[in-house]
Amino acid sequence: MALRAVYQPFWRDLPHCNIFRCLTPDLLHQLHKGVFKDHLVKWCTDLVGSTKIDTCFKAMSSHPGISFVSQWMGTEHKEMEKVFLGILAGAPGTNSRILTVARALLDFIYYAQLQTHTTKTLNTLQSCLKTFHENKDVFIELGARDHFNFPKLHSLLHYLALILSLGANDGYNSEAPERLHIDLAKDAYRASNKRDYHEQMALWLQRREVMWQQDTYLAWLNRTPPTDDDPGDLDFAKVPPFRQVSIDTLNTDFGAINFLPALTNFLQQHYPTCPVIPNIFDHFDLYKIITITLPPNPYISQQTRTNRIRAIPSIPPCGRNPGSAANFDTALIIEDPSKYESHGGISGLRVAQVRAIFDLPPQFFGTGLNQPLAYVEWFTPLGCPDTLTGMHIISRSTCSHCRNASIITISRIACGCHLIGKCSGAIIGKGWSTNNIKRD
Repeated sequence: MALRAVYQPFWRDLPHCNIFRCLTPDLLHQLHKGVFKDHLVKWCTDLVGSTKIDTCFKAMSSHPGISFVSQWMGTEHKEMEKVFLGILAGAPGTNSRILTVARALLDFIYYAQLQTHTTKTLNTLQSCLKTFHENKDVFIELGARDHFNFPKLHSLLHYLALILSLGANDGYNSEAPERLHIDLAKDAYRASNKRDYHEQMALWLQRREVMWQQDTYLAWLNRTPPTDDDPGDLDFAKVPPFRQVSIDTLNTDFGAINFLPALTNFLQQHYPTCPVIPNIFDHFDLYKIITITLPPNPYISQQTRTNRIRAIPSIPPCGRNPGSAANFDTALIIEDPSKYESHGGISGLRVAQVRAIFDLPPQFFGTGLNQPLAYVEWFTPLGCPDTLTGMHIISRSTCSHCRNASIITISRIACGCHLIGKCSGAIIGKGWSTNNIKRD
């Protein structure tokens, strides 16, 4: 079998040496690719059914990380972790004990990868692992597993002690050096002529580093301080892509069927002295996308995050162009600013679907608005989360048998919000897809 003899290690007689304390956690291979991908996903798929899981994924609203994946890597598995519990909860016939185990293990993975820990986060980490072990036998009872004696699952027992002794797990994650193998080796080799490539690779990397330093300096030099006219960390096109859009087009292509009443109500509420009343002859300039820059979460990363909120109608096929489906994203809207600022989190927020992002025509410039507006359709308010999954269950908000809609300023859009369809019957609707799951 080509096995090699094991010689006496150099550290065998060293005092106070416990080599097992040097075996640090590996988030990528032990958690994301290991316990989650190789085990939890396989167990749940075997019990719930691969067809049901696949159908739920196909019926899920567009998710930026997994909707169009051609090759599954560590990043894609982390994106899948964000929605996997919702997929299980939405699949018909899912056992409640399976949801309990899946939620406990996913919560453990999230707490294990925090870059900053407190006593509360460490206690929650251990509590999640305890809940998993107390309920994991459901997979043995249902025939998905024979035992749980494998190294990757056993390693989870040592995470708490290793964090306390060695620090947060992100410092020992192999994902960063594996990514550098692409940036510093593969890309550099491709840039060479494949002959005597070591020297060419070193020179290419040196030039890349110099250009990166120059770009960083120029970005710092050209930075602009925020002004009072800036609506916040929001970015949108300088020139709206859709020009002079009529009310009829807003109704048919964008689905903004209550646009005029909502705009009239907005102007009367916020600008009662405005002498102009919207009518069916008005035309509006519309934006496709707004980008929201979110502040860094010190527990997760020091980098800022971005959310894209799209309001793009469908494009019908024409000739060789296959066309494209509509994209009207959902977002968390600041409904109660005082509650949101005082409590933080999701307090004062409400889910809505953004149907149109537009500028007021010139005749309304007397309002003094310095930012675009958005036409949104509300969902029901966020109540108490589901005790089993910890998720909020919402539905369309209606008023007089019509969708409850409003006009808001884009500064009230806090961040994006991903919704997952929940099946209430024994089977998933055959007509459900990524393109129409939010239509009904």
